[in-house]
Amino acid sequence: MPELPEVETVRQQLHDRIAGKTIREVVIFKTGRETPVGKKFVQAIVGRRLESVERRAKVLVFRFEDGGSILGHLKMTGKFVFVPVAQRTTPEKHDRILFVFDKQTQLMWSDVRMFGYLKVVTSDEAQEALAHYGPEPLEATAGELADCLHRKSVRSIKATLLDQTVIAGIGNIYADESLFRAGIRPTRATNKLSGDERLKLAKEIKTVLTKSLAQKGTSANDYVDTQGEKGGFLAFLRVYGRGGQPCRQCSRPIKKIVAAQRGTHFCVNCQK
Repeated sequence: MPELPEVETVRQQLHDRIAGKTIREVVIFKTGRETPVGKKFVQAIVGRRLESVERRAKVLVFRFEDGGSILGHLKMTGKFVFVPVAQRTTPEKHDRILFVFDKQTQLMWSDVRMFGYLKVVTSDEAQEALAHYGPEPLEATAGELADCLHRKSVRSIKATLLDQTVIAGIGNIYADESLFRAGIRPTRATNKLSGDERLKLAKEIKTVLTKSLAQKGTSANDYVDTQGEKGGFLAFLRVYGRGGQPCRQCSRPIKKIVAAQRGTHFCVNCQK
């Protein structure tokens, strides 16, 4: 699933191309993951001008100048890709909705697994939907993030990092990578971390997210940006997806287990 760096990359590219533009036409190829459904979705957004494209956690927020928004979640395999005019009449297998802004700007929403969604909401509905997320890790200080991790919970620190109400935008990839860089095992109970460990982890969270964003994210699975290009951070991963391979620090095999119901990677030697 695309996480903060991937969604922020998409957000930046979308904002640069479509902020200030009006949705002239919407063509639905496959319906069912938009709200309201079908013609009502088209009627709700055609003719409206976009003010900005923003992000909260892993959610894209397409804000209209006249108020209200479209909330978009990529989930596992959702993609927004700018397409040429010819693709309007020849959609690919997993294309769902085409947004036409002008002859040079056409945006395709596609989704292989069909878990992603687009939802037209009012300003109040958007505020309510986004209110439960924790702080943005690229905006909060390391000290503020460390305070978020200061919990009495006996659940694993991996589970805590995946909880979007604690810190927004972190998923499986960056939880594993941040924990490795901080030298903390993902199975450690959250309430057993010392103050120094929480602060170190918070700093590593900020570092790894910033470095990944600079590479336009990680294409470990299906993720591509709005140009159809893969993110470049895959080459910099130290543990995620490297089960059985030698640790880049100590050469011992990276171990893969299931923690917080997710495939989890760590080094038994470098993480305590």
